[in-house]
Amino acid sequence: MQAKLYKLGVFLFIFIGMGSCTVKPAKDVSPNFKPFFEEYGVEGCFIMYNLKNDLYQIYNSNRCEQGYLPASTFKILNALIGLETGVITDENMVIPWDSVVRTEDAWNRDHTLASAIQYSVVPYFQEVARRIGPDRMKEMVDDSDYGRMNITKETIDRFWLWGDSRITPWEQMNFLLHFYTNKLPFSQENVNLVKKLIILKQTDKWIFRGKTGMTVQDGKNIGWYIGYLEENGNVWFYVCNVESEIENTEKFKESRRGITELVFKSMGLM
Repeated sequence: MQAKLYKLGVFLFIFIGMGSCTVKPAKDVSPNFKPFFEEYGVEGCFIMYNLKNDLYQIYNSNRCEQGYLPASTFKILNALIGLETGVITDENMVIPWDSVVRTEDAWNRDHTLASAIQYSVVPYFQEVARRIGPDRMKEMVDDSDYGRMNITKETIDRFWLWGDSRITPWEQMNFLLHFYTNKLPFSQENVNLVKKLIILKQTDKWIFRGKTGMTVQDGKNIGWYIGYLEENGNVWFYVCNVESEIENTEKFKESRRGITELVFKSMGLM
């Protein structure tokens, strides 16, 4: 499907409650992101928002409105809720390894919040979720306007990984904007800490923040890469959603960040 631009006003409903965000016409830009997905042999969609110019660029708009499991992108909100409830005391709080050997070697040791985000340690955040509990988790997820999560006593430590929970790429973008503009129901201190912890790379000219996610849904790999780039006094928000057959797992893993970086480099960024 051809990539195309949507005027911000078309998606005004996304920004209900953001208050300070100004709605104005966007410039007419038609990006071609399709070759970047073809390079990795994956299907998917991409949303980019240029804050300074109030510009959206969307590849495969129909897919952007479909719901998927958030997978480990939920760690951003999980960390915020953990900090806000006091379940997580600070970035150095250790949760000991449960001695269960998993396929990801980096998970098989004790972790702090900082290292658990860095290595996307699922068991750490499962324990955080159990300590938060379904009632507090559901209330704060709902208050954050975060998709449609199926949070119960039975699903508390896996609802973002397997099952019926869904979030669309547009809802991910909405969450990122609320996160960046401090419109979420969390203290400034906790938001600032999580913003620091999701820095992937930075130079003296730019800061690149983001979080990956990967799971299997309906027999296919589903992946995410969401975050934002700050460069030259501007902010570019991005949501990359990808899908592939199970047989393509290794290249699929690379595609999330690979496609995102190709998009930015095609625009002369990073």
